[in-house]
Amino acid sequence: MTSTASHSATPPHGRPGPGSAAGAAAAQGALPERALLDGAPTEGTLPEGELPEGELPEGTLPEGALPAGAGPWSVRSVPSGRGRAALELYQYGELTDVMVASRLTPHLLRGARHCPSAGRSRHVLAWGRLAADGTAPAVVFTGRRSFRRVCSAAEAVTVADCFWVAWAEGPFDAVRVEHTAGGAAERLPLERVRERGRGAA
Repeated sequence: MTSTASHSATPPHGRPGPGSAAGAAAAQGALPERALLDGAPTEGTLPEGELPEGELPEGTLPEGALPAGAGPWSVRSVPSGRGRAALELYQYGELTDVMVASRLTPHLLRGARHCPSAGRSRHVLAWGRLAADGTAPAVVFTGRRSFRRVCSAAEAVTVADCFWVAWAEGPFDAVRVEHTAGGAAERLPLERVRERGRGAA
């Protein structure tokens, strides 16, 4: 079963993106010695409660984006050059991947990630392009529980008639994707993402 999500093409406003002139200006210059003695943040650190540049407060989505599962991800469809659609993937409100529509690539699977959930479970996400005929693929997450292999089929949600995203929750460590009419399957291990407020794992 395939469902469809629509997205706004309006870009987010009101915050400098990574690599922007405003972000670069904020990073320039060292603090005076007196400021360090007064307990001001040193270069490379953030005041307590302040988020890294590009990240949004928990529960806040970039303008026009829709959540993708219960993890920290959201997606948004925007136009790109030459009239082609593009899919933006956000993680904790920060842009982490951009995929442009193309019928030339045979690959259905673009990426897959996981982050901690309750207990030993995980939030998992996979995304990619639709097949050349516009068909959403069959998506199966796989993993282990108590020394047994487990698998779970996930619904592929289509976006902008060009892309798909799928998510689940469980002890999964990989994803398998294939065209519903058959053919070679594509597989990827799930990339672990950092928990909010911690460094990369």
